[in-house]
Amino acid sequence: MTKRALFILTVAVTGSLAMPVFANDLAGAKVIFRKRCTGCHTYGKGIKVGPDLRGVTERRQRFWLTNFIRSSSKVIQSGDPTAVTLFHQYKQERMPDWTDLSAEQIDAILDYFAADGPSQKEPDERHASTATVAEIDMGRQLFEGQARFATGGRMCVTCHSLRGAGVAHGGTLGPDLTRAYFKYQDKALTDFLKHPCFLMTSAKTAGALLTPQESFDLKAFLARAAGLAIPAPAKGPVVTIATARTSLAEGLR
Repeated sequence: MTKRALFILTVAVTGSLAMPVFANDLAGAKVIFRKRCTGCHTYGKGIKVGPDLRGVTERRQRFWLTNFIRSSSKVIQSGDPTAVTLFHQYKQERMPDWTDLSAEQIDAILDYFAADGPSQKEPDERHASTATVAEIDMGRQLFEGQARFATGGRMCVTCHSLRGAGVAHGGTLGPDLTRAYFKYQDKALTDFLKHPCFLMTSAKTAGALLTPQESFDLKAFLARAAGLAIPAPAKGPVVTIATARTSLAEGLR
């Protein structure tokens, strides 16, 4: 392929679509769902501007859904009874025509709904205390660069260090992360790790995110390095004054 042909192909792929092209995968569909659908629809939480999308693949045929997603205006104008009913039911608020979405992207969205994807929790939503030894070790490998990030981003140790965590070396451009887990707490650190540091991405992966599993593994490693007990110690029975008195009375018998 000539450089000119390659340039034209690159422009066609990256310039003509508002969203990147995804394979028929749920991860890409989730991005589209959050950016394009959630403004007007909920999933399992009732009517918003448009109908609740939970169970939509059971209520409608896939062929109909594909056409409606691509151009709801054409389906309504064709006189399709279902489309016309929906148009009037929802105060004539017409869904935007997503003509830039490929067939693969639309299939991925519908597969995402069919798999109840919006209701599924991502791995990084788990609390760090639920991590396995393997996940903590993978977090260490990602931090030190022994394992590569899916997007090819730079290892954390390039800019950050950890004290007493067995990390052989560390950079000083970014802050020391030894106490980062307790500083941010679990949820805030999860949210922080959804957006990588500016040096973690290269020109080829600019704006790319960590995968949810990578995010969790790093969080678990940072939590362990900060001193969080993993797995969390089992909670003993709650001792009240009443139960203490009962136990004492039984012991004196």
